[in-house]
Amino acid sequence: MLFTKIGIECSNSWKLIWYITWIGMLLLPLLFIKDLKSNKNQQSLKTKLIFFNLLEYIFIQASLASFFTSGKTLCYVSDGQNGLELVFTAWLALPILLIFSYIFKILSDN
Repeated sequence: MLFTKIGIECSNSWKLIWYITWIGMLLLPLLFIKDLKSNKNQQSLKTKLIFFNLLEYIFIQASLASFFTSGKTLCYVSDGQNGLELVFTAWLALPILLIFSYIFKILSDN
């Protein structure tokens, strides 16, 4: 990992990644709503929505993983459980994105 190359221990780097993704997960919808209110171009809006969904999906999935695993497990355990935890958080992120999309549709119609 990039963080271990700059001297951050593996399990601590996962904690850092989770902090960054939590901040991104919370701030990105607010920034998108702010941009949504100022932008009226539909084509630009579709492109930005796709970009938002991609980033927010990654942020949500990584943030939720912090509830189901630990940095030490991800770094030092190789029992195959890590993949199941990440798949589970991927499925949990989808309904959240659907709710955001519904809210953004309502806001874009106004």
